[in-house]
Amino acid sequence: MDTKLRVVFFGMAGQFSLPPLEALLAADFDVRAVVMAGLAEQASAAEPFVRRQAMRPVLTLGRALPMLASSAERNIVTVAAERDIPVLEVHTLADARTLEMLATFEPDAICVACFSRKLPPALLRLPRLGCLNVHPSLLPDNRGPEPLFWTFQRGDQQTGVTIHLMDEGFDSGPIVLQERIRVPDGIAEAELERQLARLGGLLLVRAVQGLANDTIQPTRQYELQATGYSFPRPDDFIVTPDRSARWAYNFIRGVGMRTEPVSIAVGDQMFRVVAALDFDEQGALSSSWQIEDDELWLQCTPGVLHARVLPVAS
Repeated sequence: MDTKLRVVFFGMAGQFSLPPLEALLAADFDVRAVVMAGLAEQASAAEPFVRRQAMRPVLTLGRALPMLASSAERNIVTVAAERDIPVLEVHTLADARTLEMLATFEPDAICVACFSRKLPPALLRLPRLGCLNVHPSLLPDNRGPEPLFWTFQRGDQQTGVTIHLMDEGFDSGPIVLQERIRVPDGIAEAELERQLARLGGLLLVRAVQGLANDTIQPTRQYELQATGYSFPRPDDFIVTPDRSARWAYNFIRGVGMRTEPVSIAVGDQMFRVVAALDFDEQGALSSSWQIEDDELWLQCTPGVLHARVLPVAS
């Protein structure tokens, strides 16, 4: 490309945002600003956004994916500091002054990877190539703010990354590129997130370039195949014996490092899961469950789950 493509990047301090930003920079895009979400209640008539010193930790609202980054970790803020890219903490995207400020960067594309706010229509129309989102599922399946959790909760053996143009809905815009990967037994959510983020970065570069060169034609999502989920509730973290031992093992290994604990419910007993140790897909117990010290064997449907647990007082 004779002229570098101008990009404004929207993300968060978590680790899903980092590889897509690094991929854009490695491909020599002109990343003109990094935008992060500030607290909406901090918005004022005088200050709808704040320019931050790039090394200062930025306070963000909520999270679209579960992995959290400490201020010492490499993230999009530290990368922006290395490249002298301005970091903007935006309290409200609906304020006309926010749109005017973003327009000064003259973006060809806005690239989004794990951003906690919905982009208003005026912002969606700002870049000539559109706003592209990196979503860690195979859209239109598994829309929503927590696709990795639901990948494990549903027991999916495959997932993937979709790069789609953003519209006024949630994860519903036309698909630009998509690629699937396998979800191996026992993988942790953090590792799956890393794999999807790296793949998402590569696809994002190809997507922006393809739109700019008119070599990629986005395709609309087929709404009859769409599924969507909100944030998980505490009951969604409970393992019951009516599902397979393989599912239980993979679910616990996948989401077990979240702040919400995973529990096992069997009969009138409840156990807090410390770790999933292994499973026997064809195993059978003489009773619905057995326990020895802190190790539980649970008869599932089918198979036997072996886990380290703590009893929960009733």
